[in-house]
Order: sequence, then structure tokens, then C-alpha cells
Amino acid sequence: MSYELLTMSCKISIIMPCYNEEKFIANAIESLVDDYVRENAEILVVDGGSKDNTIKIVEKLIRKGYPIGLLKNERKLQCYGLNLGISEARGEIIARVDAHSTYPGGYVKNLVELLETTDAANVGGVMLPKGRTPVQQAIALAMQHPVGVGDAKFHLGNFKGYVDTVYLGTFKKDIFDTVGLYDTNAHPNEDAELNVRLLTAGRKIYLDSSIQVEYFPRDSFKKLAVQYFRYGRGRAYTTTKHRLITSYRQLMPPLLVICLLISLVLSFFNPLSLAFWGCYILALLAAGLVTWPGRYIPVKIRLLMSAAFMVMHISWGMGFLSFFTTKTRRTRRNKLKKE
Repeated sequence: MSYELLTMSCKISIIMPCYNEEKFIANAIESLVDDYVRENAEILVVDGGSKDNTIKIVEKLIRKGYPIGLLKNERKLQCYGLNLGISEARGEIIARVDAHSTYPGGYVKNLVELLETTDAANVGGVMLPKGRTPVQQAIALAMQHPVGVGDAKFHLGNFKGYVDTVYLGTFKKDIFDTVGLYDTNAHPNEDAELNVRLLTAGRKIYLDSSIQVEYFPRDSFKKLAVQYFRYGRGRAYTTTKHRLITSYRQLMPPLLVICLLISLVLSFFNPLSLAFWGCYILALLAAGLVTWPGRYIPVKIRLLMSAAFMVMHISWGMGFLSFFTTKTRRTRRNKLKKE
């Protein structure tokens, strides 16, 4: 651990896994650190082998006196980084944060108070996506819209109460002794999978939408597609592991993909079957153009938002379905080996 704070008392450990975050990590850390954090917390940056200037930026902040510990995540993936950070944490409270975000004033203090004043095992706020380029702005809007994210309250906001998941999360460290650490097989759905285990163990999760974390989404549709494909696979793993569907939103994308594929196949025999595709595209265009009528959003951004809806739906659904096809092939190979 590369900082000289081991003799200081520490109530909270803020775990920040990262990889190639030179554009965001300084703002993320600076937005987190206030007098409360300096007096009560350590920030453990767990780097997965960044190739850019992430490490240099963090080391510069350490030299400036920020309460940062720098850990190396040999396994690279975020889930391993989170587990490493928890194992090295000195605090009795764990705040899981993201290097790709910026945090409101008093973020850590507010979550700690929420954890101490509710009977929840995990507390958190909402993700507030922000974009800089037109495509990123459109993706950010899609990630706040029910057409894009269903009924996920940590995306939609305007809710305080018990939920099935929150953005990021703050916990008492001893909860990991009860339910276990992050499941590394669930990547990148490890947060939701952990929350399923909490709920299954009879624990509660509390969302306070007044706590809003700015998040910078992917800046291209290609990156968005890769991200949501992985999300779909991760959710399929979680669903299979626990044999539990926590929301209808998990079923809609794979069902949509199946219907679109059936429509495409049937179109070889009857072109009218493509009407399903047409209706789907028109529905997305309508959602993009008509939603939020009192809010000025350029038509270009609205059209790009409609495209983002499609990328999110199809990529997530294909990822979800691909988990079961690869699992079937793996099972068959193992069976042949045994024979």
C-alpha cells in the first residue's frame, strides 16, 4: 500500500477500481474528498494495469496529501479489484465508487448517515449520465429513459425507499463476512449479483435519489454495444445462479431479440413479416422525438437517442441469450471429454 496513513484512524474505506481512466480519475477523486473524507476515510485506488497516465495522476494526488492508497489488481477485472480493495480496507464501512464518475458535495458523509439511520445493508443514490459529444449525450439520455432502462429506479430517479439495487453502494464491511465478496464469475453484473444475495439473505437495499452521481457513459455506439452485450451475459449468469428474475426488464431484451430474429427468418417466405421490425423502429423514433416535450433537446440528439435504445436492447438481449448457447456448448464438450 503506497501511502503513509497506516497509523491514522479510519472509519470508511472508499474502494475505486480503475483501468485507463486518465480523463476522469482526478475529477472523481477531487469531487469525493472533503473535510469529512480527510478526517474519516481512506481512498483505495485499485488499478487493473492502466496503460495511460492514470497511475501518474493518482501518484500526483498522493503527493498533494490526498488520503489515497494505490493497489495493483493483477487480475485486471473490476470485480477482482473490488475484492482486493475490501480485503485491504481498514474501515468498518465500505463505499464502492467508480473512477468514471463525479460526486456531489458530501457524498460519502450522506451515504454513511443513510447507512447508520436505516436498516439497510446497502445504500446508494442514482446514476445521472452526462454527455460531452452528441452521441454521448444521446446515450446519456437513453440511460435515463424507461424505454432504455425499464423500471430501474437508480436510473430513473425521483424515489426514496427500498429497492432491488442501487448505483455503486455503501456497506458495513462485516456484511461481506455474511454473504461473501463480489462474485468474479458475474462480471460485469457483480453489483446486481451481490444485491441479489443481500435480498436473499433477508437484508434490505435503500435508494435515496437526492444523491446523484454524474456518470460519463460510452462515447460511441460500438462501445455501448460491447458494454451492453457484457451486461446481458452477466445478468444471465446471475439469473441462472440464483434461478431468480427480480424484474420484468430482464426478460424484455432477450424476448425482443428472439422476435426480431423470427421476423427476419419469416421475411424470406413473407416480406410482411418485416412489419415487426418497422413497428419496433417507429416506436423507438416516437419515444425519442416525443419524450420530454417541455425540455429542449435538438432533433439530432433525439434521433441518436432512438438509435441508442436499439443498441442497448439488442446488445443486452444478444448477450443474455449468448450465455446460454455458450454454456450449452461447454456442457457438451465436457460431456464428450468424460466419454
